[in-house]
This record gives sequence, C-alpha cells and structure tokens, in this order.
Amino acid sequence: MLTKNIKKNKLRFLVIGLGSMGKRRIRNLLFHGQRLICGYDTRPDRRLEAKRKYGIDIIADLKKISAEDFDAMVISTPPDQHGDYIRLALKLNKHFFVEHPTSDDGYQEILKNKNFRLVKAPSCTLRFYQPIKMIKDILEKGKVGKILAFQYHAGQYLPDWHPYEDYRQVYFSKKETGACREIFPFELIWLNWLFKSKVAQVSGRISKVSDLAMDADDIILATVKYNNGILGTIIIDAIARKPYRTLRVLGSEGALDWEKFDSVIKLYQVKFKKTEIIPVPQGHPVTGYINEEEMYHDEIKSFLEAITLKKKYPHNFSDSLQFLKTLYGLEKSNLTGKKVLL
Repeated sequence: MLTKNIKKNKLRFLVIGLGSMGKRRIRNLLFHGQRLICGYDTRPDRRLEAKRKYGIDIIADLKKISAEDFDAMVISTPPDQHGDYIRLALKLNKHFFVEHPTSDDGYQEILKNKNFRLVKAPSCTLRFYQPIKMIKDILEKGKVGKILAFQYHAGQYLPDWHPYEDYRQVYFSKKETGACREIFPFELIWLNWLFKSKVAQVSGRISKVSDLAMDADDIILATVKYNNGILGTIIIDAIARKPYRTLRVLGSEGALDWEKFDSVIKLYQVKFKKTEIIPVPQGHPVTGYINEEEMYHDEIKSFLEAITLKKKYPHNFSDSLQFLKTLYGLEKSNLTGKKVLL
C-alpha cells in the first residue's frame, strides 16, 4: 500500500518542529511536489506561522496522531529533543529524517532496529553542496596528488545566525546544544567523506572567549589525525563578525583553497606552475538566510528516493555516531590536555 501511495506522489509527512529548519524542510517537501504535510510544534505561534505561510495541516497534540495518519516523519526540533521523536518513529514503524544531533540519545534503538526497509536518514546537508562536490571531484582525480594535510575554518557571529530572533532564547546558545558543539561533528560528515577516512586521533581546546550572553562555548580549536595519515586543523567559532567557511588542502603535487563566500575554488598544480581559478555556481538563499536552498532540496530528494526504493541514502547513523564520538573525544582532550585515540 505504501509503495502505491509513493507512486501516486501521495506520501504523507509529519514535520516535527516548526522553527527555522522545520520551515525549511516544509519548503523542501513542497519543492518536490509533496503536498500532504502535517506540522507539529509545542509553540502555538510557530504552528500558526507554518499554517499561514505554507497552507499545511497543523496538529497541536501529538497524542492525537496515529500510525495511519502519516508515512514518514521529519524531525527538526532542537537536537536535545531528537531522542523521543526517534523512538516514536521506530515504535510506529515510520521512515524518518532527523537533523544533525549533539547527543546519541535514540541511537541505541536505531542501531538495534533490524527493519532494513525502514529508511532512517540522518542529515548530511553539505554532501549535497555544489562547491564541496566539485572539491570532491578534484581530489578524486588526483589533481593535488596524495592528500597530506588540511586546514578548515567555519565561523559566523552567533547573533547573525537568526537575526529575526533573540539568540539567547535559541537552543544554539545553550551549553549542551551550543552552536560550536553542533557544527564540529556536522562538518566532519563531509570532511571524512572528502578524505575517505575516519578520525583516529583528536586533541584540542573548547572555550568561551566572547562576551556573548550565553552558556555555550563559542570556539573550538581541534587537531585531528585520520586513519589514512592525513593531518588537519579545524576551527569552529561563533564569534567571527565576518562569516567564513574556508578550506585549504595540501597535497604532494599541489594545493586547493576554497572560501565559500568568494564563490571560487583555487587549484594550484605543480606541473602547471600556476593557480587555476574555478568559478562555483551561485545558489539561491531564501531571504534572511546565508545558505543556499539547493543543497537542502537535494538532501530531501535523497530521502524521498530512499523511501521509494530508488536509491540508498548516502549517510547512516553508524557513521553519525562516529562523528559524535569524535566530539566526545575532543571534549575529553579539552579536560585532560591529552590526545584522545578513537
């Protein structure tokens, strides 16, 4: 019955959490022609906003929804709330997509679940990002030779993340779900993919150096060593008044530089003795956002394709747990001052 509904483009979605990411996921579903969407949030103002903006159905009490009411769940709550909704999806035997976590709550149940037809999709947005896919292709073709080391910096002033609301009231200003704590493992998703390896050793510092009115740390300085020998330094911050997403890759036969906001990739190859400037196609951010919408559309497309049995979703919770363990290892290193083996 479910497959028949899919073919008729009549999948029914329950979107849990109607904040910034929940609204984005509704836009993604609508973009792909999915119209049967019900939204839930504990906040009445967010329920009304989603209904007004997107014309979707709204539910105020999750206890009133049954397994027959929807086919798939999108979990876009703050990360410290994922666990209960993951368990609900598994209990009701529903496909689910979940935003990036900051804890492994719910992972034990996911990894024990043996229903391999059930799509369990953790977010991996940046694997769908055009410049990162271009960088992956360049490295795969060996244009910088053997990859030896890299530097990466992702930073943006936290109050600029959501300029339409008070950052002090949002989950990313809290200690457990802080911006840097969320972003560090999120970036590892594509960095590990890029370098075709897992972090074997991590060390570094985590601190709060600004006067931002929050409990969360605002900078991470990490050094990593991969199983394949690649060394890297990673800076994640919530203090940069100018936003950055900057990567430098050092290879045996060249180097690659990318700064997201310059919209170019710079490729130096020893054999040509010059730097090639490769333009990156511009995406289309929604008003009020700095990130282009296309990669989010492609990510949800991949989730939809996995449900319709056309294509395997490219990320899984076993790998996601590994990224969290790297975060936990970094936090241990911050306390002990020692390198942590993973």
